[in-house]
Amino acid sequence: MLARALQTTRGRLALLVVAVALVMFSTAALLHFAFDRFDTYGEALWSAAVHQVDPGALIDDEGGAERALGMFQAIAGLVLLIGLLFEVISESVGRSLERLGQSDRPIRVRGHLLIVGGADLVAVAAKAAADATHLRPAFERIVVLAPERDRESREEIRGGLREAVGHLRFDLLFGNASGDGSFELAAAEHAAAILVMPSRSGPVAAETADVETTIMGLALNQYLYAHQARPDVCLLFRRGRNADATAELLPDGWNAVVGDRTVTALMRLAVTQPTALAQLERLGVPSIRASTYPDLVRAAWNAARGEARPLRLAIVGCNFDAPALMEDLAEAGARRFDVTVIAERDVFERYLGEGRHSGVNVRFLETRLDDPDRLEESLSQTVPDVVVVAPSPRDDLRTSDAAALLTLLRVRQAAGERTPIVFELFLPHRLGPIRSDPRLLPLSGLETVTAAIALTVFDPEEAEQLTRRLSAAAVEADEG
Repeated sequence: MLARALQTTRGRLALLVVAVALVMFSTAALLHFAFDRFDTYGEALWSAAVHQVDPGALIDDEGGAERALGMFQAIAGLVLLIGLLFEVISESVGRSLERLGQSDRPIRVRGHLLIVGGADLVAVAAKAAADATHLRPAFERIVVLAPERDRESREEIRGGLREAVGHLRFDLLFGNASGDGSFELAAAEHAAAILVMPSRSGPVAAETADVETTIMGLALNQYLYAHQARPDVCLLFRRGRNADATAELLPDGWNAVVGDRTVTALMRLAVTQPTALAQLERLGVPSIRASTYPDLVRAAWNAARGEARPLRLAIVGCNFDAPALMEDLAEAGARRFDVTVIAERDVFERYLGEGRHSGVNVRFLETRLDDPDRLEESLSQTVPDVVVVAPSPRDDLRTSDAAALLTLLRVRQAAGERTPIVFELFLPHRLGPIRSDPRLLPLSGLETVTAAIALTVFDPEEAEQLTRRLSAAAVEADEG
């Protein structure tokens, strides 16, 4: 416990006070009570205090005992009050100088893209910016404002940015994006466009990420209003319901890219009208021109209509996109689908618990996805027309995708050869021979959202046109 206290400045100060008091009170007691040198204990305490701060007081000492204790008081004062106190002051000053050396100076730029977000996402957004420069040629510089807590990862972040931005110039700053000072550092009022993202991209903390985005958006709005600036602003939300809740708090002209709705809108088309996906390749949708996937989906719907029943849709795995997918299916017609979710119970209850089905008929089969026999048994009970394999959230995105990939391999063996499979990933991957499977449609959530960000920030008109196409295709599929 003592060693732990000595590791902090406050602990060392407390120990210094205790040591000085112990020396002063104990030696004063000896002089007064044992050697009868002072009339009162208070006078003895005063003499001890004077000896600790002024060794010159030794001249007035008389007798061997008083001189010996006086010498001890003076030495203790030199060691404790001067030595340790000097060390504490030096450490405090050193830390202040270090913080001053690390602080970023305001940059003086105009017409730049300001990316506000954490180490996990800024490189992805910067790459989207570099890939989209043909949409906005005048844009040549990126300024990244990362959270202060990521400062120790400066070189790692800088390396990722250097690889991502290509020919573009960039500046990396650190600060608190929930306050005005950091926006001033990044010259937010002079930016051509601003992208606000959460500081972490983990698969579980969607609510926390959206709260972060909202807080930063409110602070940015206040700062821009005070400076009478109106750059294009785009905010990245993980969940549509959170974007809806904050819409009235932020300016009407600001755009929002919503992760779950962007991904599930594509999944809805993949299940209802996959031919429409050919118009959306700019959103990261893989080409289906040479694929038989649309034919397999069409055959599945024909079989369902021929038997006068809903389409049997099996969702293997469950994540934070699931509620938005249910909303999309409900808009397409809840009675048209009979959904079975095959997953572990904890993730199902977390994302598709009671009241989150949006009217869609959902059946749950508790299944360990790492158990091939149990997974095959659940699929055989479902007899699905279409299968969606989704990554269940784990510690990080790569682990989630790796587990989902193993699940996909088992599903390919268990499902029929004519059963179309939608494979959702968090990160873009090279799937090798799996991608060439004619019944497989892989969709990367991060790749899709990145493409949506690039279009929203750099070509809002094209983004609006794609949105209209997506809506028109969805309506056409619903009517069909």
